[in-house]
Amino acid sequence: MLSNQQKENIENVMQQGIAGSDTFVVDIKYSSANKIDIFLDAESGMTIEKCTKLARAINKHLEEFEPALDYELEVSSAGLEHPLKMLRQYKKNIGRNLEVHLADGILIEGKLLNADEQGFTIEYQLPKSKHKKEQKTFTFDEVKEVFVGVSFK
Repeated sequence: MLSNQQKENIENVMQQGIAGSDTFVVDIKYSSANKIDIFLDAESGMTIEKCTKLARAINKHLEEFEPALDYELEVSSAGLEHPLKMLRQYKKNIGRNLEVHLADGILIEGKLLNADEQGFTIEYQLPKSKHKKEQKTFTFDEVKEVFVGVSFK
């Protein structure tokens, strides 16, 4: 299992690798089997090249400073299958459709209009109405998960 110091070193290398770019860390997961999953996003969108560059920097650091460490590293985009976690992600996705899973189990789909530290506002179609739309603002603690909706338009 990775020590807290090893995790801190990995996170420092990661921050150095993304410094000065529009890339940001969404989540890091460490398993007890030393699997490290890093999920990234970027204002300009994530590319495989960005993920590969950061993975190489982390691998180089670990090989140099932790040569005996047995680990598995995966650096990837926080894609559509991952819920939004950060305000920065909400702001990046203004204008896109969201799937809002409320804490009480209700699902609302709508277009993200804005987001700030208190929450976010979507515009959605009222049930049983083809033209009537409504706006609703949610606080972050009202929602269980929020995903960017897939659009094939």
